[in-house]
This record gives sequence, structure tokens and C-alpha cells, in this order.
Amino acid sequence: MEKHTKNEKYFAEVQVPKNLDFAKILDDALVGCYIFDEDWKIVYVNDIVSAFTGYSKDELVGMNVFNLVYEEDIQKAKEAMNRSNLGKNVFYEVRYRTKEAKIRWAWGFNKLIELYGRRYFLGYWIDVTRQKKLEEKLRENEEFFKNLIEDSLAAVYIANESRFLYVNRVTEEITGYKREELLSLHPIQDLVHPEDRAMVGRRLKERIAGLRLPEIYSFRILTKSGRVKWVTARNSKIIYQGQPAVCATVIDSTDVYELAEKLKARQDYLKLLNRILRHDVANALTPVVFALEEFQENDLAKVALSKAEYIANLIKILRDLESGIEDLKPVRLDELARKIAESFGVSFNGEEVVVMANESISIIAQNLVENAVKYGGREVKVEVRKSEKWGILRVSDKGRGVPDELKEKIFEPGFSTGGGTGMGLFIVKTLTEFLGGKVKVYDNVPNGAVFEVTLPLA
Repeated sequence: MEKHTKNEKYFAEVQVPKNLDFAKILDDALVGCYIFDEDWKIVYVNDIVSAFTGYSKDELVGMNVFNLVYEEDIQKAKEAMNRSNLGKNVFYEVRYRTKEAKIRWAWGFNKLIELYGRRYFLGYWIDVTRQKKLEEKLRENEEFFKNLIEDSLAAVYIANESRFLYVNRVTEEITGYKREELLSLHPIQDLVHPEDRAMVGRRLKERIAGLRLPEIYSFRILTKSGRVKWVTARNSKIIYQGQPAVCATVIDSTDVYELAEKLKARQDYLKLLNRILRHDVANALTPVVFALEEFQENDLAKVALSKAEYIANLIKILRDLESGIEDLKPVRLDELARKIAESFGVSFNGEEVVVMANESISIIAQNLVENAVKYGGREVKVEVRKSEKWGILRVSDKGRGVPDELKEKIFEPGFSTGGGTGMGLFIVKTLTEFLGGKVKVYDNVPNGAVFEVTLPLA
């Protein structure tokens, strides 16, 4: 089988432009890179992930990402993935099993990305097994640890609040300073980027005071030449020479951040092109529709008018779907649902509920109420409730209901029982999933249907 066959087939199916070779970009990265979908199924890995896990690329593609995680760390990994699902950039540390059942340590960096209407998780994987072992040795024997970390692939240093106490060779390489120079520098004021100094300094003080557990975080530094670099560090409190200090394992993550920025820039560029195209087409259609409406007696004009209206509707659908990728923020679900219910003249009942959403929540509620009024008349009820973790929007009607055999099918694109475009409920489902929620339909006894959307509470 040719190299990358599965990955190239997958990217071809989602219509990634040939001139935008994501696989090539990620394969050339210096860290492990992987992409998985919302079902946690791996759809892409690069050579480094394959090498560290011992699995071939063909074995990894299609595998559930949690199948690689060590059993005791699965819950921690799921919590990290859930934070990624909310649009947060997440660092995490887990153990994983290789194909030979060996247990190793990894640092992960996950980012939620959007590609052509689908959500994926782009991850960067750095094996830190050696660094973890070094940290354990430090607690047992400082001298033994020093001998080992001189040959480490990561930078390692020990510092207090005012100066470096120890640095290894890689620390010199990353910063551009000689060891003697580093030992005379202030670890915050002389090395950390001005915009990150307050954050890094606060963490350093709190960790030395015992107020913080070991953690992974990233920040910028200024090298001796003045270059800005991103580094990712894991800091732990230790007792060094009888005094509290911090021991840090650091990697240069500049390539990771630059790669993420390049991917984001390309994604933003494609979104801009799509937006411009839809704007120009919509503007061009407006005078065409007006002109055709003046000559509706002509059968050909009626056909043309119908097609123009169809295109205009497609543009609206694209705009609706695009709203789902905006940043999430706290939204009063009850206030929004009340306004929409009042605009349709239907009843509303609810309590105060704040969910994590964006403008797409209005489109979800609007489509559900409009659909209910269409099939259930004015006997429509809109409700907002909440459970322990979820905000709940229910829209019920007393129409003819939805047969059991169609309860899944009605959310498919293009499916309609009433001659419409069949996109309304598809948009509802797509946008709801973008927001990390779920939508379902069930019977409204004795007749009618209830559509229920659940979204994460803020």
C-alpha cells in the first residue's frame, strides 16, 4: 500500500484543496501530530506518532484515540478533550500504551479546528517519558539527576524567585546564553517576554510557596539575539541546597505554535473567500429577482425566478452554518427563547438558564419554532429548563407528529415531507453539535412532537 493512502483518501473526501497539503505540513513537523473527529476516531497521524506508539499509520487511522491512553489516565484525557470541545487550547499529560504494551508518558496540545463544516481536533504529541524519569531521579539523588539531564533532549533548569541555580546544555541552546550568563540572570525579568512576565512570575511564586501542583503551560521568551520563542514547561517544587526552588523541564514549542498559526491563517483565508463569494452572489441575485418578478407571466421567467430564489436560500443556509464556528460565550437561553416565542405568537415557559453558545443558538431556536408552527399551528409551546450540567430547550406542538421510522431521518440534509428544502432540521442538528450539544425528537402525547436541544451550561 502506498504511503499516506488512507490519509489522502480521507482528505479527498472532505474536498481539501490539492494546493493546501495539510498532510505534508504535519508530516514535516518535529513533534507527533494527529487529527481525530468528534467520535474520537483518528483520521490522521504523522510518522512520529507511528514511531512512538509502534503502530503503523494504517492501524492508527480509524482507531479510537482513547484506545492508546493508559487505563488509569483515560478520565483525565477525556476531561482534556472536553475542554478542547469548548474551543479551549488544552495542554495535558497522560500515559499511553505502545503496541508492545509498554507504558510511556506524553504531553499533548489540542486545538479545535473547523474544516469545511466539520469539527476536528488537531493535536500535537510530545513523548516526555525520558523527562518524567529524570524528574523522579531528581527526588532520589540530585547528582545522579544532573548527570542524566545534561544529555536530555529538553531544557532543564532549577531556579528560585530571583535567579537560576542550575541549567543544562539544552537551556543554553534554546536561550542563546552561555551557562555562566544564565546563572547571573533573573529568570523572569531577563528572559520572559514582557507580556508574559506577570503570569510566569505569579506561577513561580505560588509554586515555590506550595500553592500550585505540577502543571504544564506555555509562554514566550526573548533569546540573547532578541528573537521571540514559545516554550512549554512543566514545573515542580523541590528542595534544592536546603531551600525551596522550582525544577522545570522545558521544550522549544515555537514550531508547534507557528504551525498552528499557519493552519489558522489558511482557514481564515478560505472563510474570507467563502464570505466574499456569498456576498457577491447574493448582491448579484437581488436585481435579477426584482427583474424576474416583473415578468412572471412568462413561463421561462417563472422557472428562472424559482432558481434564483433557490440559490438565495442556499446562501442563507451557508450563512446560518457559518455562525456555528464563532467563539462561544455565556448566553441567556431563556431570554432568547422568550423573544422568539413572542415573535411567533406562541407560549413560553422557562427558568433562567445560561449556556455556552454563540449567535447560532438563535438560528436553532428560530428553526425549531418555525417548524413547529408550520406543522402544529399556534398550539406550540416553548420551554427552557436545566439539569445538573445542561441547559434544555424544548419546542412542542400538537401536529401530526413524527413516525418512529423517520425520527433520525428528518435530521438528514435534504429530507423533507412538506416540499421544503429539507435543510432546517439538518442545520439545527449541525449547529447544536458545533456547540457541544445534542438534539432529539420524541412523541408529544397524545399527539404531536417534541424537539429537545441540550447545551452545556456556562
